[in-house]
Amino acid sequence: MTQEKRLVQIGAGKIGRGYVADLFQEGGFKFTFLDYSPELIEAMNKQGYYTIFKHHADGTYSKVVIKDYLAYCTQTQNDACVAAIADVDYVSINVFPGAVDSISKMLAQAITLRLANGNTRPMDLLIGVNFLFASTLFREAMEKYLTTPEEKAFLSEKVALVECLVHRNGAFPTAEMLAEDPLACNSGDTPYMTVDNILKNGVPEGVNLHLLDNVPAWMIQKIWVANMAHSLVGYLGKNKGYTYIGECLDDPYIMRCRILAKREAWFAMHEEYGMSYEEMEAHDPIDARKKRYLNHVANSVDLDTIDRVCGDLTRKLAKGDRLIGPALACAKHGKTPYFLARAAAAALYFNNPADPTSVEVLSYIKENGVEKAIEKYCGLSNEDPIEKKVAELIIAMYYEMGDQYPFDINYIL
Repeated sequence: MTQEKRLVQIGAGKIGRGYVADLFQEGGFKFTFLDYSPELIEAMNKQGYYTIFKHHADGTYSKVVIKDYLAYCTQTQNDACVAAIADVDYVSINVFPGAVDSISKMLAQAITLRLANGNTRPMDLLIGVNFLFASTLFREAMEKYLTTPEEKAFLSEKVALVECLVHRNGAFPTAEMLAEDPLACNSGDTPYMTVDNILKNGVPEGVNLHLLDNVPAWMIQKIWVANMAHSLVGYLGKNKGYTYIGECLDDPYIMRCRILAKREAWFAMHEEYGMSYEEMEAHDPIDARKKRYLNHVANSVDLDTIDRVCGDLTRKLAKGDRLIGPALACAKHGKTPYFLARAAAAALYFNNPADPTSVEVLSYIKENGVEKAIEKYCGLSNEDPIEKKVAELIIAMYYEMGDQYPFDINYIL
């Protein structure tokens, strides 16, 4: 049983490699990376290191090299992945929603092996994802793969599913970065991560984790406010013909819509979850966010593509997610979600042939109309007066923004 300070990082993408690994390396941790992509794992093992390019507000950047790691593929090396998880006290999870079940099965197998090895130390699973109710989803999925009372008791009593707020932006590496290091990560420089105050093992020494009570509620705030604003920028920018997020950030109209939509989302959080405007502004002040966006060139956010930011369309249009969730809460509490509806309408025009979810939604609209698409993908029913109001607003925005007509225009003319 190893005494080495080691973190198992599930998901070797921008957040896992460019953010979490940087924070934990400062605490003296070594890493085992687990990822779905066999090509990435092969490249990581072959090269043996990678570079994080951390951009600062003054336009400079610093480099951090991560090396001496292990790397396994979750597709092809399940036993090695399970053994690695079973032997550590801290696991970081940064994956997409579609991976919840397969990763939970692996975590459950690791609990079984951990107990078989006589290791009853607590485990902290740090979940930094961009979807709601993650800790509940992972716990429910893990429970179905645990078979003995001892295993289920260990999960209940010794495993903390710790939701985290991801504060550091990641972008595609520039050509210059990739020329220097093909595995480069292009990252912001936020020096901490906020985690739910339920850690079983406490904050590891030297790792800049900020404890906050009730992070799951703050995760809703992050999705409904910060992630919503980022998506809005992309969807409105795509509708105007832009390719990169930086182009959107230079558009006064889009930035005005962003600010006004955030005000609607803050209202939704205040009314639905009782969060004060002072609390929310302290965590996400508009002035500070504006400053960050004004530094977008230095932070290489301008090179991030709209197609990346706006992908996974069916999830982002879902009823409780970043657009429809706060819009419904606004309507429920008497506020018209004008700018949130505008973002949702723009999302229904999102066209990326390389994104299966975009192809699916556009095809459905073409065959069935936008009204049916809103019912199917946004979950809005005409039977509920609040949902009907939001749906009608989105439909009106949709027809106003594009060249589609809800009737035979030739007949009217």
